[in-house]
Amino acid sequence: MRNDIVGLAQQYAQQKAQTAAKRIAVPAAFGLVAAVFFLIVVIALFAALFFWLMSLYGPTTAALIVAAVALVLGLIALLPIMVRRQPAPPPPAPSPPQFASLLAQTAPALALKRPLLSALLLAVALGMTARGSSAGKE
Repeated sequence: MRNDIVGLAQQYAQQKAQTAAKRIAVPAAFGLVAAVFFLIVVIALFAALFFWLMSLYGPTTAALIVAAVALVLGLIALLPIMVRRQPAPPPPAPSPPQFASLLAQTAPALALKRPLLSALLLAVALGMTARGSSAGKE
């Protein structure tokens, strides 16, 4: 019985993993093919630029101009990595003393209706206040 359950769990996990892999692998394969075609386009554009500049300036100058254009475009492509923006700081989490004061404010309203609940809320508020004050000292 236990082996059947383990086998079913493994089969379920394997099926989920295969589905996730297919969901990721198919778009990645199409993206890779698109990247190869874009690389071919960029190479063809640099070749066309070279042949156009070769008729105007000669082969040596045309090669230097195409190399300079490729270098500038490569540096522009790397610019976002080099200028790394710092992520915004996360918003501050609600501090325990604020939560404890809210609990302490609501406890008297419940005192007449449910004394055990109000005592529990008051104990939680006092505990959180003590924990918040000890964390502030460190």
